[in-house]
Amino acid sequence: MLQRLFPCGFVLPALLGFVSVSYQSCNRTSYEEIVQSRSYLVEKNLGQISSVLFFILVAVLFWDVVVLLILKHVQDGRDRS
Repeated sequence: MLQRLFPCGFVLPALLGFVSVSYQSCNRTSYEEIVQSRSYLVEKNLGQISSVLFFILVAVLFWDVVVLLILKHVQDGRDRS
């Protein structure tokens, strides 16, 4: 089960972080204006990076919980024997 779910647990949050970025909210009228404003580009990049890292953090925490539950289940099985 873990081998099947593991790729989804890392790809899906990264993909959700990637698609959570909205390009429609850009108030600039042309590409040239966007490229000329370095502070605007840095601000947008930081927002995108933090969004992707947040979703990766969620994936890591999710897999930590899954591993802890599996370890608890295995340990309970040993205690019953």
